[in-house]
Amino acid sequence: MRNIELPKDVHADQVKASFKNGILEVRVPKTEEAKTKEIKVKVD
Repeated sequence: MRNIELPKDVHADQVKASFKNGILEVRVPKTEEAKTKEIKVKVD
């Protein structure tokens, strides 16, 4: 077993991991505040 420290802006209770064909996949969902926001920038 291995432990990793998670950032504060994730849903730690929703972390999921799977191991398939020798590959470990860990999904760590971000909180809404941590998600990037799209903005439009006017270019002159």
